[in-house]
Parts: sequence; structure tokens; C-alpha cells
Amino acid sequence: MIDPVKRLKNIESHVLPSFFIGVLSQDDAWMKKTTEKILPELEAKALRLAEQCKKEGKCAPDEPLCDENRIRALFRETREKLKKEHIERRSKKRFH
Repeated sequence: MIDPVKRLKNIESHVLPSFFIGVLSQDDAWMKKTTEKILPELEAKALRLAEQCKKEGKCAPDEPLCDENRIRALFRETREKLKKEHIERRSKKRFH
């Protein structure tokens, strides 16, 4: 089984940034599915992993990686940035 701390680090450093690569070539349906289904499910998984890390003593009480408020904020910011980037790309397509 993969270490929950490593999984949390992977979500933060690789998975979330990869959505910005996807936004470059995707359409409204992709954006809707990503922001309404994929990201909320991934956020719930990250929160479960953080809880698991705390229970197993793999995260210190003040460890930012396992801070539920920080995780929620990170996902909220990611959704907001994706939506903004998608809107900007869509508007650029209309004028080119």
C-alpha cells in the first residue's frame, strides 16, 4: 500500500498542476466534469488521506500537508484558477 503522505504530496505537486495542462485544450464539458465531479472527489480523497496520516502519526499536528483547512483552500483556489483560465481561453478563441 502506498504511503498516505506520499499520496498527498503527489496530489499537491503533480495531480492538481496537471489540470492546468488539460485546460489548454479542453471544452466546457471537460471543465464542468472537472470542477463539479473530479476535483470534489479528489478533495475528499485528500482529506481522507490527511486524516489517515494523522491517525497513523505520519503527520505532525502542525504539518501543513495534513491541514484540512489548507487542503480545502488549495482545492478552492485550483477550481477558481481553472475557471478563470478556461474563461480567458474561451474568450481568446472567440476573437482569433
